[in-house]
Amino acid sequence: MFKKSKVFTEKHPYAYVSLIMVITSFIGISIEYIVNQDFIGGALYTAIALTIIELLRVKKRNKTKH
Repeated sequence: MFKKSKVFTEKHPYAYVSLIMVITSFIGISIEYIVNQDFIGGALYTAIALTIIELLRVKKRNKTKH
């Protein structure tokens, strides 16, 4: 399973980052809603900012590889 994940990460780095961010955001939003019955919209801005930063980091890493 780890090999498949590593191969997917190398072939599709942008999709991997997006997938991980969507899953972790969903988990975080779900926990917040279960615990406090509240939805904090401002947390989405943080998730979007972290996603953009990670995508830029992946882009820079891929640029230096080639």
